[in-house]
Amino acid sequence: MKKINRHVIHTFFSMSTMAIPLLISGLFHNLWLGVMSCFGALILMYYVPANQQKTMSQLLIVDAISVLALPISALLAGSMATVLWIGILAFSSQYILTKEQMLGPQAFFILMINGMLSSLGQISIITRLLFTLYIIFGIGIATIFALIENWCYDKYAITVRLTNVKFNQRIEFMRAINYSLFAMLAYFIGIHSHLNNYYWLLVSAITILQAENIPTARHRQYHYVIAGVVGCIFALLIYTTIHETFLLMILAVILMGIICFTMPKSYLVGNFFTTPIALILFKLVRPELGTNLIITRLIAILIGTSIGIVGVVVFDIIMRQIKSL
Repeated sequence: MKKINRHVIHTFFSMSTMAIPLLISGLFHNLWLGVMSCFGALILMYYVPANQQKTMSQLLIVDAISVLALPISALLAGSMATVLWIGILAFSSQYILTKEQMLGPQAFFILMINGMLSSLGQISIITRLLFTLYIIFGIGIATIFALIENWCYDKYAITVRLTNVKFNQRIEFMRAINYSLFAMLAYFIGIHSHLNNYYWLLVSAITILQAENIPTARHRQYHYVIAGVVGCIFALLIYTTIHETFLLMILAVILMGIICFTMPKSYLVGNFFTTPIALILFKLVRPELGTNLIITRLIAILIGTSIGIVGVVVFDIIMRQIKSL
């Protein structure tokens, strides 16, 4: 019963991290505040009790990386330097988290949020920096709820235990290099695809790149593509039937709860709702794009996951050669 209650409470906190920014954005008539803060609120996903004494360390390390990285992403947005920046961020965050043997989403949400911000080159630099503050606000909300959950249940010490980062762990180093190179490739292709929200190619690629081996990567791609297609169909129904801002906000919060409640049990079922929630958030702030975003999402899933598979295969070949030496 305790585990069930704990899972329900965590789901409630996850929903609250989205509900609060959206509510505030409604009060101030600033939808961008709500949407950007919701992106930052995803940092709550880094609260992984399975890390035990490293749980709070992971959350605070990710907080620090995000707060330092977001302004750089905002400043570089729209330039080709963003490709190199995504690679540097992918390598450093992935290497630190895997070297510290921290369970959870690894560099996924860090890259997703920064990739999104770096793709907003058509927006003025002042607005991008303002968006950065909105995202950090969401990170703050997520961190507060993580602290509350930790205080109620786990009571792990709030410390940052980061060992010296030395490039002597060959496998971790090579994995991070491979991860960053294919993350850069996905982002580069995304930029030159001239698609709306082209950072979705990066998101789809790193979803697969985090797989431990080829069978896992193929299984994850299969589930991710199926979930993406079903999610796009669901999003199409939403796009064509629901246009009221308040209803879209409520639906986004509900979907967040479903994701948090189902993802630990079924990666496939949980992913059904990641696509609709992403599309709903952008419908709130960019309704003029209409169903074009749904098509973009499908294209990004197919291309991005393919890049991810190639990356996992390349890493497997490299590891085989290293072991044969």
